[in-house]
Amino acid sequence: MPTKKPTNSEPVPDPIEPTTRTNDDALPSATKKPARKSAIKRLAEATQRVMETVAGVVSPPHVESVAESGKKPPARARRGGKALAADLPAAERDLPVPTWRTPLRPATSKAAPQQEVASEPRGRRRRGRRTEEAAPTEQQEVPQVQMRQPRRRLVAKEPERAPLPPPKPILPIPTDAPQVIVRDGVPTLVRDGRAYPPIFFFGNASDESRVGTVLEEVRLAGEAGVHVHSLLIEFEVDLGAVDAAVRLASYLLAKVIESDPQSQVLFRLVFLAPKGWTERYPNAAFRTAEGSLAEPSVCDDQFWGVAKECLGLFTRAMRSLGQRDHILGLHLERGEWFFAADWGYDTSQAAVEHFRQWARARYSEDEVALRASWFDGSARFDNLTIPPFAPEGAEDEKFVRASRKQRRHVDYQLFLSDATVARIGDLAFAVKEASDGYFVVGVSYGYTFEWSHPSSGHLSLGKLLRTPEIDLIAGPPSYRSREPGGTAPFPGPIDSFALNGKLFVSEEDFKTSIGQGLSPDDFNPVIKTPQALESVQWRGGGAALAHAGAVCWMDLWSNGWLKTASIWSRAAKVREALIMRMGAPLADPDVIVFIDERALAYLVDPKAFQLLIQSVRESVLRAGLNAGFYLLSDLAHREKFPEAKLYLFLNAWDIRPELRAAIKARLHRDNKLIFWLYSAGLFDSGRDSLERAREVTGIALRPQPFHSKMGTTLLNRRHALTESFPDRALAGGVKLEPSYFAIPEEATVLGEYTQTGLPSFVIKEFREEGDSELAWRSVFMGEPVVTPALLRALGQLAGAHVWSFQDDLAHIRPPFLTVHCGGAGARTLALPDNASAYNVLTKEWASTEGTSLRFQAVDGSTHVFLVGIREELEHLLALDPADLLRIDELPAKAEDTVRTDTVAFDVPIMKLDVWMEGGDLDEGADDWLLHPGVIEEPAAEEEEADDRPGRRRRHRRRNDRAAVKTPDFRGEAVERVIEDVDDDLGLHVMFRRRN
Repeated sequence: MPTKKPTNSEPVPDPIEPTTRTNDDALPSATKKPARKSAIKRLAEATQRVMETVAGVVSPPHVESVAESGKKPPARARRGGKALAADLPAAERDLPVPTWRTPLRPATSKAAPQQEVASEPRGRRRRGRRTEEAAPTEQQEVPQVQMRQPRRRLVAKEPERAPLPPPKPILPIPTDAPQVIVRDGVPTLVRDGRAYPPIFFFGNASDESRVGTVLEEVRLAGEAGVHVHSLLIEFEVDLGAVDAAVRLASYLLAKVIESDPQSQVLFRLVFLAPKGWTERYPNAAFRTAEGSLAEPSVCDDQFWGVAKECLGLFTRAMRSLGQRDHILGLHLERGEWFFAADWGYDTSQAAVEHFRQWARARYSEDEVALRASWFDGSARFDNLTIPPFAPEGAEDEKFVRASRKQRRHVDYQLFLSDATVARIGDLAFAVKEASDGYFVVGVSYGYTFEWSHPSSGHLSLGKLLRTPEIDLIAGPPSYRSREPGGTAPFPGPIDSFALNGKLFVSEEDFKTSIGQGLSPDDFNPVIKTPQALESVQWRGGGAALAHAGAVCWMDLWSNGWLKTASIWSRAAKVREALIMRMGAPLADPDVIVFIDERALAYLVDPKAFQLLIQSVRESVLRAGLNAGFYLLSDLAHREKFPEAKLYLFLNAWDIRPELRAAIKARLHRDNKLIFWLYSAGLFDSGRDSLERAREVTGIALRPQPFHSKMGTTLLNRRHALTESFPDRALAGGVKLEPSYFAIPEEATVLGEYTQTGLPSFVIKEFREEGDSELAWRSVFMGEPVVTPALLRALGQLAGAHVWSFQDDLAHIRPPFLTVHCGGAGARTLALPDNASAYNVLTKEWASTEGTSLRFQAVDGSTHVFLVGIREELEHLLALDPADLLRIDELPAKAEDTVRTDTVAFDVPIMKLDVWMEGGDLDEGADDWLLHPGVIEEPAAEEEEADDRPGRRRRHRRRNDRAAVKTPDFRGEAVERVIEDVDDDLGLHVMFRRRN
């Protein structure tokens, strides 16, 4: 019998002769069982030989074809290679059937395949099943049976990814060049072996009439020991205008050196577009939402390419001057690099092109993932457009853009921030390169706590912090509460700057009553009295002491705001305290507040931003705790991160894979306490992922029914957290849609929504037997009501020390303690055991009563202390300032951060198949996520007023009715029925009757 030619170059193995079988039904019953065992044994041996043949070990013997055997071919086996018993003839179900029995194809054209429908076994899911061909008849030519080659799993070819721009090289910085180093955790500005105290002066000498005022203030500052001066230069983006900018800068430099021979000048370059720029750079032009012509787009490579060339020419010209040793560097300015809320989107052609490139990188060249994310089957990378401007608050059904149809807005807003930071980094590199590393580079950016509109362009601070060419990052304290008694909070996560080796400069442009002339900043309140000015300036100095930052006192319009000797006499005292800061290592905070700037791109409700971000910042500053403010990305991208006792998550809405891993590895241990506000884990890299929130929170979360009213009734009044609220109920004055409740499996329910009875305030403990290091606690609060008293209770529960209980502003990082009082009267500060206090303003030891420090306060006054063990404080006070300002050897630069290109800093959106198959759920989480019936129905004889649910679970089908008996406040059982058509989990919900 002729054999079929091989389909490839490999030789076809010889067929194997199978064992001849008889029909068991025709055999006597006494002979069936031995024959069956013998057949199984022989077939197992044949199978082993075949497997060895496939592996190239032996050459197989001959096999009879399927047609010769007269048997019906089996249905195609599953991936495992074995046919199912239900697909075999009845006589063969007792024997395993090898997969090579299926005929390859009919031998002749007459053998037309006839499909035969085989029933699948119930309860089994079969994938990749093919229709079977009928066996050839005896008259047909029978082909040789080839050995079936091992099937290889087909893998879709990965699309070619657009090459990312090559990462910029790390430019070397000479040892005598100006730079920012980190000593004992404190960023320090140094040059040629000398450190400069972090207090600066800024003057606006943009026209000749203001130069005299600025120079007089420079002289006063220099006499007080403040030698770092920042001067504004309008920098037109035109190669022909560079010489004029160089001449102005050279003139001002010479005049400043005359006024302060030790001066170090930081030129603040404000980029200006030349006349007729829209004709020269048409791709950079666009109009705001109001119809006015906007500034040139940050995305236009042509415009900013000329700007970079001008910047290089300016830098090289300034480095060629004889006074170059008095030039500290450049501060790059373009309207603080933000988009105003009413400007809309950057719709320029340059933005369109860059947005398409950005989307390719974000979605890894996978258009299927792009279309799925945007819910748009027509989306392609080469036809993406800027989405229509949708201001925040326009879509009031939810506080975030949860719909996939709105995801294009989220992506664009992230892109706008990424493009801004990429442009800043490109210009900063040009300065470093042109100056041979001798210029520091500063920029105003990172107003994360200030802008509620996600199109601000300030959602990429994490990328800027990892840009090695940036040394200084500046921003003003909030204008909303900068008067005496207010907190004047910093605009961004202030502790992230020092953590990443950057020096944050608080630009304190306090408008004083002694100024003359008009100023256009009507939003900036006037500090009316000298006493008020002294208080607010020491308030800013106290923030710099606690958070290792710098202050810059600004005469923004050169109206003479700082033109008095008393102001600069105070600056000398602030300078002394800041030098003392250099002698004390920066300690870890007790409380860490996380803000995720990237998650703010989902926000549409400005009320939510005020409640969840700004109000919590205010409460933390008034809680009297040693607190630090960080970007959430720092937790994942820093190899070394501060250890705290309490962690607050303000907006952990998008838990990306790297954040999920960092939270579980770094925070789920050492008895740490984690506080989750309002919601967490709504998305995972942009995809809906609330069902995975439990992986990081330890508490499963679900949305309440639509249009549920907020407002919580407190249950366990004896718990330390509920005792922090004076009333039995928390008023839900502001509605956020949706609101979320907790599934309190083995958790203590502290409060529930008044309308629905769903748990809104729970605490849960996690213990590992035999390993106390893995213990941790989690608190969820669905109400956006975070008071200083609640934060103090959380801090005490976590083991943190509370320094103040009177809701005054407190900046604390021992040994530095600054209190800014919001009212007159007696004040008491709680000190640790054996601690002493030294008054920095009066320069005398403060009297203490046990662990209490008492003093009388005037409304709006500021008090600065050194606190700690007296011997340690005496050692700090005895340090010579000259020694602290001398740098004999530069410390090694820490390499404990992820060095990545800014385009690829974020983890790209995962492909759909990877995302669906991925997921390192906790042990037992699958059962929890699929069957989360968590509240036990207590037996009638065991009913007790207990807020802790039982351990027993009941599994219900989707959308079933659940009736649960629970005790009310009087201890009697109340039964109510809930049916929620949107309830994917079939939850058993506990309600309480209202009296």
